[in-house]
Amino acid sequence: MRILLSVLLITVVAMAETVTLEPINDTYTQDVPGYHGNKTNLILVNKPSCGQPDTRVSIMWDLSEYTGVDITSAVMKLDAYFQCGSGTGTSCNIYAITEEWDESWSGSHHAHETAGSGTYFFQGLGWHDIDVTDLVQRWVNGEIDNNGLVLRVVTIYPATKFYSSETVNSPELVLTYEGHALSANTWAGIKSTWAVD
Repeated sequence: MRILLSVLLITVVAMAETVTLEPINDTYTQDVPGYHGNKTNLILVNKPSCGQPDTRVSIMWDLSEYTGVDITSAVMKLDAYFQCGSGTGTSCNIYAITEEWDESWSGSHHAHETAGSGTYFFQGLGWHDIDVTDLVQRWVNGEIDNNGLVLRVVTIYPATKFYSSETVNSPELVLTYEGHALSANTWAGIKSTWAVD
């Protein structure tokens, strides 16, 4: 009896995939308790001398489907429709939130990591693209819990307002990551031949 076995080597190649996610929660908070969820805007400001208390933007996305993947890039997109001042803009730090919350939140500011995960300067109206790749990679790797992020004004700056997820101009998270697919010529080689004499 002769048995002929063809051993197949299946080639797996990495394919970059891009998805756009909308938040599962977004809100703004102030340093006194109060309900701010389900609003059409998100407010970022800290200018008490003008009656504008420390107001922070919190956003969260569901990333459970992407656990363990390699993130090539993660870009948070926010659409600014209003800014105070004469083109002053608003500078902020980005932090990972360390406690659970949703849009029914009625406390003051969310607790967050001490070390920032990035900075951004909002100047001008329209869409802003903010790189949050490193933070998103930490989330999908399971290094920290995904409780979203918070934007917090650096020192004193006037307000910038953004559209929230309750509008057609919702914040977005554009993820590009390494997926896997069989190479085009692999299927032609998926055969095994058995010959029995």
